[in-house]
Amino acid sequence: MTRAGTLRAAAAAVALALPLTLATPATAAQDAREPAGTAAAERGALSVRHYYTTWRDARSYWSADTRYATSGWLWAGRHYFFCQTEGTAHSDGEGAFSTWWVLTDDDTGNRDVFVSATALRVAEPWKPVEGLPRC
Repeated sequence: MTRAGTLRAAAAAVALALPLTLATPATAAQDAREPAGTAAAERGALSVRHYYTTWRDARSYWSADTRYATSGWLWAGRHYFFCQTEGTAHSDGEGAFSTWWVLTDDDTGNRDVFVSATALRVAEPWKPVEGLPRC
């Protein structure tokens, strides 16, 4: 590869990584609804993305049942969610439990997967996430 080609490849890599580097985590007070992009619009009735902050990394599941784990993860930070449903009880590992699960796309490429609501900063044990519609 020529020097110019190497520089173009490096510039492209920086252009892809820069938005992630500059992103700042949101606080619970900043969590809010925002209009959906194309991915959410494709889901039909789930046309609004609801943004919340997760306080920890969370394993994703194909359903609201811990028997069906994916190999994916949702990293701690600000994420969009589409809706919530009740499922099997799940612990956050620090004593909080919930039966509420939120639908999202995880950070490892899985779409339409569930994460326990215990990962959300605003979630309360055993209660649905306020402001997030039911699936």
